[in-house]
Amino acid sequence: MAAVGKSTLMDALNGSRRATGGQVLINGDNLYQNFDAYRADMGYVPQADILHTNIPVKRALRYTAMLRLPPDTSLADIEKNVNDALDKVKMKGKEDLPIYKLSGGQKKRVSIASELLSQPSLLFLDEPTSGLDPGLDKQMMDTLNSLADEGRTIVLTTHATNNILNTCHHVAFLA
Repeated sequence: MAAVGKSTLMDALNGSRRATGGQVLINGDNLYQNFDAYRADMGYVPQADILHTNIPVKRALRYTAMLRLPPDTSLADIEKNVNDALDKVKMKGKEDLPIYKLSGGQKKRVSIASELLSQPSLLFLDEPTSGLDPGLDKQMMDTLNSLADEGRTIVLTTHATNNILNTCHHVAFLA
């Protein structure tokens, strides 16, 4: 890898930018060699939000669901997945707002919700608390801890270490 940093490591771990040496193993399987088998079970929220900001939250999530879920998924099931994802990231009541009217933390929650639509068991988050005040940082970490308690593996990068001791099961420091 040319650059060495948190985002570069995150990209190597999730397969979006493959490392030039070493291996990334998932349950003993080489991720790079078996990427297609794992792709559908992984979600990735990059540091920069990639949402269409002029449309309401719920519409954006519906579009995402229609693109990511199997083509035979009913509209009722799409609506259920969208509502479940909004519940998990505590964004109920904001679904009719255009995304550009949301705070930074709310936008990050919608980005996470868009990944939750396909119900991945492995979720990569690059700086999910970036730009949040300490209270919102704790709230986000609590939300991520709840997602992990549902059986997901959450891998995240962060500069903010105040809330990792009470919410993270494993911590690695990159220097």
